[in-house]
Amino acid sequence: MNCRQHTAVIAGSIAGGVFGMILLVICILFCYCHCRRRPSQTNLTFVNAKNHKNNKHKLHDITIFKSGIWSSRYLQFGVWHGPNCFSLSFDSQLFKVTGSGSDNIGMFIIDGTYSIRSSRMALTKIYQLGVGNRSENVEHQIIIQLVWNAVTRQFEGKRYVQTKNFREENRFELKFSKQQQLSPHERV
Repeated sequence: MNCRQHTAVIAGSIAGGVFGMILLVICILFCYCHCRRRPSQTNLTFVNAKNHKNNKHKLHDITIFKSGIWSSRYLQFGVWHGPNCFSLSFDSQLFKVTGSGSDNIGMFIIDGTYSIRSSRMALTKIYQLGVGNRSENVEHQIIIQLVWNAVTRQFEGKRYVQTKNFREENRFELKFSKQQQLSPHERV
């Protein structure tokens, strides 16, 4: 191999290495942008994690998971929004929570899970397409992961919003408001 061929091999190797590094950086940036503003854990993993900060709250307290009307608020662009009220119903056999309501975006249903052991709750809020604010309601889901705060007597945590045009991760608070009144035909 002559000197020219060595130079070409070295130049090709350097160019290939630079191209590979650029491609690697682009892939890392793509993954970061695609995954940010998403919860780091699934709802089930989050709910079943141990809660070491909850020393003042005795474990196995089922009274914090009450079916009824709940009030929430969330932080967005530095401003608190709410309160928004909606119903939640807790299934103590399956440790599932379901609910429904409406807010300034539209009507939604809630599906989630909770753990008495960890004093955590994780919800998926699913908006129904075609109702409410048509510019903001794009039939999207919001993931909400909360931990009981015994001092403030409410659940606190984060909400994760991800639509085609918008991504956000911010604070969320949920507080029990009142027992839901059953109509006479619902009482058995």
